[in-house]
Amino acid sequence: MWIILGVLFSFSALALEPFERLTNVKILRVLPDNIVMLNRGIEDGILRNDHAKLSSDTVGHAARAICLKVTSEVSYWRVYRVPNAEAFSLDYFYTITGLADREIPIPIADLRNQRHSIDEPVKKVSPGPDPFLVKSDLPQRLTERDLIKTVGPERRKLFIEKTLNKDQLERDLRDYRISLYASPFTRQSINEGESLRYGLRGGNIASKYRLQTQFEQQQTKLKDPVTKESISTRSTTGQAQFVIHHLTSSISSLSLVNYNSQRFSEFATPKHHWQVGPIGFTWHLYESDTWEYMDLSYIPLYDMRETDVVAADGTESVKETNGLRHGVRLAFKTRINERVAFENLLWVRPFQDLASWELKGDDLNLSNDMKLIFNLSQNLFFDYNFVYQKDKLWKTLSDLPESNTINSLNVRYDFDF
Repeated sequence: MWIILGVLFSFSALALEPFERLTNVKILRVLPDNIVMLNRGIEDGILRNDHAKLSSDTVGHAARAICLKVTSEVSYWRVYRVPNAEAFSLDYFYTITGLADREIPIPIADLRNQRHSIDEPVKKVSPGPDPFLVKSDLPQRLTERDLIKTVGPERRKLFIEKTLNKDQLERDLRDYRISLYASPFTRQSINEGESLRYGLRGGNIASKYRLQTQFEQQQTKLKDPVTKESISTRSTTGQAQFVIHHLTSSISSLSLVNYNSQRFSEFATPKHHWQVGPIGFTWHLYESDTWEYMDLSYIPLYDMRETDVVAADGTESVKETNGLRHGVRLAFKTRINERVAFENLLWVRPFQDLASWELKGDDLNLSNDMKLIFNLSQNLFFDYNFVYQKDKLWKTLSDLPESNTINSLNVRYDFDF
């Protein structure tokens, strides 16, 4: 056992560190999907998911790539940036320089979460002295757990150990990326309001555990839909989302907390609105080189809402509404070209009364967030955002229209924390 652990730890210590250099690197083959095979492997300190650049003394910087697969002697790299096509050739010797994970562009970082099957030419093997010899089907590397077929409670325990890995969690949360954004122009239909919106988003780039947060405030000058007077209001939204990727090959977990507070007049509707979902699941429907993801999620949300209400006689009160919402989310993102992407996020959350267990099909708390993203530079983005919202309680509690549309232009800047 100690020998096996020693081998595993020695492999982990060999990972290509930032700014570490390997010389006399040769491209052995060029495969489909921008994959190249290099003459360096585990024995040279390369592991899967290493991030590096290739350069040559003759032609300079040639490419940036991520390691998809590695054996003892060779490695396979997905090339995602080639600044000079003439510098990329089978005839040159290169130097590999390790790069930090935070320098991986967000779309490319998703490659680290995937298992890649690399098509290689099939080599003909001589049948040997016995043409009917059956080839053994043992795994390449054995541990003690591989020698025991886990069933029942042991199998569940092993699954939990793989899913809840404290060391992996600490590593994944180490690098955190913050996005600051502001919308100098925002206009929504429900109150003919023009707004200034600003906020921040945060998220880590990780292979297994991903935490995403968002906080946003919006200041609005508008016409009160009841009195037609011009007033100023403020709304606040927040979200925290935690994901454990790939519980299976196509399913990830989803935990979610939403907060919303909004005033359309001098009264709040809602005053406070919480949606808490301890656990749900995401099905990864499709992904490719151009489609970064297409996911379908379901999560039950405990819904707690407080709204200021004015009765016919002018008395004021706070109405509390608690219940269960069945959150269904369809999300996808596709790249139109290298600098332009399209993203859409649809939420449908029908309400279920916990007292009667009646599912109200007309109270959907629906929202659709459509975004066209322009990458102006490496960290600077310009977005056009169109949001459609439908909330029955706006009408029943506050005598406002049930639906609202928001058009906004956003400027966003990303940096690592």
